[in-house]
Amino acid sequence: MECKELAGLLPGKVFFPGDPRYIGSAGSYFAAFENELSPGCIIRPKTSAEVSAVIKHIGLDPSRAHVQLAIRGGGHTPWAGAANINKGITMDMQDLTGVQVDERTGIASIAAGERWARVYEQLATQGLAVAGGRVSKVGVAGLTTGGGLSYFSAATGFVCDNVVNYEVVLASGEIVEANAKVNQDLFRALKGGSNNFGVITRFDQPTFKQGQMWGGAIYYNSSVYPHLVQAFSDFAASSTPDEQAHVLVATSWSAGRETGVSNIYHSTPAVAPPSLKPFTDLQPQIFQSLRQDSLLGFANEQSAFSTDGARQLYFTTSFKLDVTLMLHVRELWLEALKTIDSVPGLVLSLVFQPVTEGILAKSRQLGQNSLGLSPSDGPFVITLLNSVHVEMADDDRVVSAVHDLVANIDAAAAKRAKSVRYRFTNYGYKDQQILEGYGSQSIAALRAVSRKYDPSGFFQKTVPGGFKLSKVIDTLGAEE
Repeated sequence: MECKELAGLLPGKVFFPGDPRYIGSAGSYFAAFENELSPGCIIRPKTSAEVSAVIKHIGLDPSRAHVQLAIRGGGHTPWAGAANINKGITMDMQDLTGVQVDERTGIASIAAGERWARVYEQLATQGLAVAGGRVSKVGVAGLTTGGGLSYFSAATGFVCDNVVNYEVVLASGEIVEANAKVNQDLFRALKGGSNNFGVITRFDQPTFKQGQMWGGAIYYNSSVYPHLVQAFSDFAASSTPDEQAHVLVATSWSAGRETGVSNIYHSTPAVAPPSLKPFTDLQPQIFQSLRQDSLLGFANEQSAFSTDGARQLYFTTSFKLDVTLMLHVRELWLEALKTIDSVPGLVLSLVFQPVTEGILAKSRQLGQNSLGLSPSDGPFVITLLNSVHVEMADDDRVVSAVHDLVANIDAAAAKRAKSVRYRFTNYGYKDQQILEGYGSQSIAALRAVSRKYDPSGFFQKTVPGGFKLSKVIDTLGAEE
């Protein structure tokens, strides 16, 4: 009934099962787990006013308290229910588009339905860029509200740190701005606080001049892994960090074979700069794609590493930078593989990304966010476990094995006094305690903002997807 009423409220914007536009939206998520859900209808608003109309219609009538709403940006979070829903209503923001640069201030206003590909493409026509996602097909909204890392993080902190203003639809349906002068508490909460406070319809970020970059991927024989980890550690702990460099390293299991990988980037066209030379010198190499290219070119390369609609998942943890521990984590990963290596089409990647003292210092300089981090927390390692498999019948087996691996990594870190509280929201699996990693002070502040701007708890009860404040487990182990 709610879907029919919304169709009358927003003619031509509400689509039902069987409609090609419903099918196109429902089947276009990053992961199969979201594609397999079937909402009662899909709404595709084109303006913040239409988003407001939806929120008012559902949220201000007590008789609709039973309605469940999913809100989709780019649809890249892979687990079922993050941005889609069974039988409820999905509001797909992909028609809310636009990238405009204020010529006087250099601020780019980016609509919440955009993906980084179009943002970079539009800005490149003016020789500009913003600190945004590293994967072109990822949506702006989810990455930014989760914190996000960019190719420029050494100089600009987390992606969320670079937002100078949000346009937000609150639970009341009111459309407000949040920035350093207006609704400052909401502004801070939105910097990493996920979808707990409202529907963001626009992100304003400063642009900067950007031309050709240098970098790419290098694939190595698995025998180089100890040297790869040492190079990673030296880069992350450098006393003279290169603020123009960005590094990820990984080991990946695919088709019964382990391969080492480094993804290295420099925001200038300088070939093999000194900070990245340890990675380019490492041998034996199987293949490399090192080149001068645009920001969009490198983001497209990252996009090509995955296939939309696959049975793919993310899991995460973090620990203090430590070469011995990183070597042990690989052994734990190999042990976990033994339990699932017979799964058809299995790919399991172990990816390390550094969060340096420099990144955290830049983050702090740009103002407070909600991540609960300080420069003294660095350097630490964000760990991504990215699984891919083919058959639905293997879902539970793969998830269980990776869960066990995460637990074993955490236990190993704790044993060595290398534990880190923080977990990278953008890589979290649905049952991981992600927001808890922000710390008690940040959680208390976020709860206060939620009570102030969403007193009825609309975004906790009616919008179940994402990591919810109402589900945070406190220090006594009880749910709020």
